[in-house]
Amino acid sequence: MKKVMMTVGVAAMAAVTLAEAPVPSKATLSALDKGVIAIVHFGPNTFTGREWGYGDTPSSVFNPPKLDAAQWVAAAKAGGIRRIVLVCKHHDGFCLWPSKYNKDYTVANTPWRNGRGDLVKEVRDATLAAGLEFGAYLSPWDRHHAEYARPAYTEYFHLQWAELMKDYGPISEIWLDGANGGDGWYGGAKETRKIPAAPVYYDHPRLLKALTAKYPLSTIFGMDTDRTLRWPGNERGIVPEDYDLVRNGVFQPPEADTPLRGKWFWHPGDGPKSLKELSTRYLESVGRSGILDLGLAPNRDGLIDEDDARRLKEFGDWVRQFNAVDLARGVKGEAEHRANSAVWRWQLPEPRTFDAIDLAEDIRKGLRVKSWKAFADGREIAHGGQIGYRRIARLSSPVTASEVRVEVTSEGKAALHLSLRVVPPQDGAVEIAAPQKVATIVFKALPAPQGELVADFGGAVKVGGFAFTPGTGKEVPPKGYRAQASDDAKEWRDLGSDEFSNILANPIRQDVRFPAPVTTRYLRLVAVPFPGETPDWSTTGAKVEFTVP
Repeated sequence: MKKVMMTVGVAAMAAVTLAEAPVPSKATLSALDKGVIAIVHFGPNTFTGREWGYGDTPSSVFNPPKLDAAQWVAAAKAGGIRRIVLVCKHHDGFCLWPSKYNKDYTVANTPWRNGRGDLVKEVRDATLAAGLEFGAYLSPWDRHHAEYARPAYTEYFHLQWAELMKDYGPISEIWLDGANGGDGWYGGAKETRKIPAAPVYYDHPRLLKALTAKYPLSTIFGMDTDRTLRWPGNERGIVPEDYDLVRNGVFQPPEADTPLRGKWFWHPGDGPKSLKELSTRYLESVGRSGILDLGLAPNRDGLIDEDDARRLKEFGDWVRQFNAVDLARGVKGEAEHRANSAVWRWQLPEPRTFDAIDLAEDIRKGLRVKSWKAFADGREIAHGGQIGYRRIARLSSPVTASEVRVEVTSEGKAALHLSLRVVPPQDGAVEIAAPQKVATIVFKALPAPQGELVADFGGAVKVGGFAFTPGTGKEVPPKGYRAQASDDAKEWRDLGSDEFSNILANPIRQDVRFPAPVTTRYLRLVAVPFPGETPDWSTTGAKVEFTVP
């Protein structure tokens, strides 16, 4: 996944831009109320072990024997998820529904359900039956379509959106990824294609008009409108502390996406994040006036892994426990307003101990608070910038106090609500075994030109693949690789090449398995660069490990 937010409909937003305090649309308010949502990745990549399919994978690989959309939804609901966005078509162009505009690359061309299946309908039906909202992701980039980057594809794109809106509603959110153009199969052309600015090529105003006419309360990820949910700039599920909730004068809250597992699609040996990481991400997304979007990845059977389901339940229980206790419930705050500031006080009936303060601004009247400081019995315990829909500040240690005071700077009078909370244990009661570790071959790196790594194993060994962990510096990592083997470091035989899908937006460990294990003494990796960049395997903090089968 790659996110880029683009501007559309500037004239329509002019009146909002001039408002004294930005007021959220009903669509964004409804989305913020959900708190935690999910985005589900499932398709040919699930069966090939890739993140970004090239567009040439045979549709016949898609054949999950036990697929159960109701099981996906039950696991999500146990995790406190209230909206499910299904990736109906990823960058590889494969459609999870029998689209009448795509005759060669959909579920109708697979052995699953004997070619009569419709996964979008199954997920939509299960989602609505469980009382959750349904959303749709349709990748603008299509590495399979022969007409991509030409006018004919734009029409295809709009016809497919119209098809989804008509036949698979109600749709609460549409997702427009920011991955737009590059290498692809493109009907067999196997070339690189570029597009002009996304709003122009895809005709965003036309799509916005169609969506708002059909679903007035639907939100959008990937445009710049009054119903936008913005990408916070990372795939770790974190909203930065100083994130500005206003863009172009319009209130646009963040949707912080992160995979429940290591990657977006299911991969063998991967597993769910710990409860500590998930609960921390909740505080750093929902607790910063945003939405936490967890990526769910059903396995090759077509089911959510048992470990994933248990972790979701554990996380959902944690969230429910955190929100159940409010030590300031029923306590009315009193405010002393000044020109551009105010002091709010809450007098508790007796001293109470808490380790998180939970502030909310009545943003229906406009986003007014610019900064705030909180005090417990006169001692400062937390501070921050905007408050917005909800601002949770976890304290460094528990505090016992009988009075809480919050001082704000604002534009006009801001109405605040205070909750005092206790953060539940984050260790987790469910033990989930770590993925089985593979043995690592000892090697030394030989001198090589920049962008290449030559490994000497000291003798013939069997190699099954390698793992590349990007560095922590600002250097741009390789876009992909070419792998070669040799017995004498003179004659080299090719082992294949591929890209590191989504490595810029999600710089995590990349695991590569060769099509078949190779016995060799030397192995060479040649970095495939991003345009205009000079990549290297030895950037700050980077690591390459070769593994046995």
